[in-house]
Amino acid sequence: MNYIYTVQKVMEFLKEKRVCSSSRASHQECYAKFAEYLNNNRLTYSNDAVKQWFSSIKNIYPRQKCYFWNQYMIQLTEMASIGTISDRHLYQTRPAYEKVPESLKPRLEEYLESCQGKYTKHTWERAKIYCSEAMLILNDGGITAIENVTYQDIISLYNADLFCTDKTKALILGHAAMMLSYFADKKLCKKSYSMLLDSQMYQHVGILSEFSKTNRTAIEQLRIKNHDLPSNALYDSIENFICTLQDYGYVGTTLYLARHSLTALYLFLDIHKIDYHPEIAWAWFSELRKVLGSSWRHWRRVLKCYEEYITTGNIYPDKSYCYKTDAIETLPEWCREPILALLNQKKREFRSAGTIRAAQYPCIRFCSYLIEIGFSTFADVTPTVINGFSRTDQHKTFKGRSSYFTVVRQFLEYLENKDYISNKSLHNSLSAGTAPIEKVVDILTDDQVSRVNDYRSSHCHPIELRNAAMVMIGLKMGFRASDVVNLKLSDINWKKRQITIIQQKTQAQLTLPMPVDAGNSIYAYLKNGRPKSNSGYLFIRHNAPFGKLTIKNCTKALYCILPERVNVSGGGFHVTRRTFATLLLRNNAGINTVIDSLGHHDNTSVMLYLSLDEERIKSCALSLSDTGLILQKGGLL
Repeated sequence: MNYIYTVQKVMEFLKEKRVCSSSRASHQECYAKFAEYLNNNRLTYSNDAVKQWFSSIKNIYPRQKCYFWNQYMIQLTEMASIGTISDRHLYQTRPAYEKVPESLKPRLEEYLESCQGKYTKHTWERAKIYCSEAMLILNDGGITAIENVTYQDIISLYNADLFCTDKTKALILGHAAMMLSYFADKKLCKKSYSMLLDSQMYQHVGILSEFSKTNRTAIEQLRIKNHDLPSNALYDSIENFICTLQDYGYVGTTLYLARHSLTALYLFLDIHKIDYHPEIAWAWFSELRKVLGSSWRHWRRVLKCYEEYITTGNIYPDKSYCYKTDAIETLPEWCREPILALLNQKKREFRSAGTIRAAQYPCIRFCSYLIEIGFSTFADVTPTVINGFSRTDQHKTFKGRSSYFTVVRQFLEYLENKDYISNKSLHNSLSAGTAPIEKVVDILTDDQVSRVNDYRSSHCHPIELRNAAMVMIGLKMGFRASDVVNLKLSDINWKKRQITIIQQKTQAQLTLPMPVDAGNSIYAYLKNGRPKSNSGYLFIRHNAPFGKLTIKNCTKALYCILPERVNVSGGGFHVTRRTFATLLLRNNAGINTVIDSLGHHDNTSVMLYLSLDEERIKSCALSLSDTGLILQKGGLL
């Protein structure tokens, strides 16, 4: 564009059309200021230069002035492209409705007519103005029929600089969204266009071209080979997914967030013509996370639940999801296969999930060390290599080092037994194990036991009823925390007043009589505390999802009743089991009775409690005369 020549043509055209002198002066000022901006920044005329200029002056000049200057620049561009200025862009004071082209006006009138019964006269007039403004912006993008609107037109409409307040722009976009929704019901455009104009939604959709190169490449690669779930199918599944969440007790904010996040994902997929795939969803989420604030964890949980819902048709609220790539998956097959086999063996031995999870890390570190020093097989491992590995350990305590090496020894023994390693004594190269430590058994005092009973009698809040019932089961029946949280309603036989469980730790069946005070605590919780839920577990969460608790809830329940236990080393829920066994012994129960009540197979653990039976230990004392010891002058000789 020859800027000076085009400006001259615009000014001549304005004079020919008898535009007032003040308006022409305003044009002249606008073009002079822009020319100065171009010269100072060594730029040539372009749409980008115009945008940059307006960004630099919007805080200097009044909004109304910027609005008119924006129209003057449009006139300049139109003169350069077609040699004249249309009436719509020439007469700035004409109402927006009169500027709407004849190709779009019938649709606008149709929509406005449908609104007359919904609005007051004043509101309808405002709707007419705002919808006309939206139509004009669409027309600026080349739209002459609603049927031709695309996502790109909607994005341009949303990002258009209207030189008005944020509140006014929100009103224009809001009325535009309602108008497009009306046309969508008439099958003239997509329903999703109106969704995208929601300011709360738009910022969470994302534009692929603005993504990082890594995520953009990953999505493009998955786009080519993925045809599992079209974006429309995802949108159609959202309401059923919400119903599933409701079935598990989710309400309010959680349901809103689930619907909002999945709708945003649908819009992203539909805009870019991509099918749903979990890996695409996670790449999208990693880009959107920076604008999600503190709610990003809730979004992540929703996406994981939806991924499971699409795969299985259901969700599992009690499940703890892993969002990071499992370290074991990064190892080569020659390492991964024996580690997984060892972990499966521990699983068959009924080891707890925590024990199995903890066992994999020393094995992974050992394999990583072998890879780091150039190994590609276990066959070449020697005592020297084992010694080198042991020197890399960074544990600060002997106990931590010992536990770590114990697992590695087990792994080496497994490799020897399965002939990965020919040297069957290689595991002896790694020292492990500690001498047994005798500890004083910690139990609840009589005063603390009394306070537990007082708490049960005086507290009636639902959570307090749950706390009391959990602690009473531990104190009066000796259940471990893992058995308390796994206790099911079907495990209780109210007629026989007994509870039958399969112990989580030993997988052995245990049937115990249910004491009256423990039974009353359970009944009070079921009647007045437990939320209505189809869960088969006795103790459940009091917020959705109403699923099983974790063993931490047992410890928290004890701390609520006896807060001083928080500062006691090893003062967790297991103290109730130790107290139960000790009280049995103090009440003259035989060793075998205690063994049976605890579900043990031998008396090894029970012997620890004998030292706390003070009255009966006194009867074991020997007479000094029988020992041959002589007491003289207050001392032993």
